[in-house]
Amino acid sequence: MIKSRQIAKALYDLSENKTENLSDKFLDFMKKTKLVAQIPAVLYHLDKIMETEREKRGVSIKSAHELKRNTIKEIKKFLQAENVDEILKVDKSLIAGFTAKWQGRFYDMSFVTGIKKLEENIL
Repeated sequence: MIKSRQIAKALYDLSENKTENLSDKFLDFMKKTKLVAQIPAVLYHLDKIMETEREKRGVSIKSAHELKRNTIKEIKKFLQAENVDEILKVDKSLIAGFTAKWQGRFYDMSFVTGIKKLEENIL
């Protein structure tokens, strides 16, 4: 049996190739193979695949609250990622500051990590 994740990956790969009438072909395939009930799961997996690909191509920034456009610009400048898309997420557990992923590296400028490092140095 074809899994929804496999269908989602195939659909994503086809979309990268700019296949014409992809949505029509996809729906026809799902109807012919009697997999219509899997469409919500396929779309869920497709969304996850697209998010992962966006993160690979761009810079991912998490902050404790929504960032102003100017702050985002400064973070991207610091990371030397001015010309790439950003993926922004809010993570209140950071308390303040931000974390970022860019080109396989992880940058942690969060308050939580700063406090943990301070605690380690004191002890």
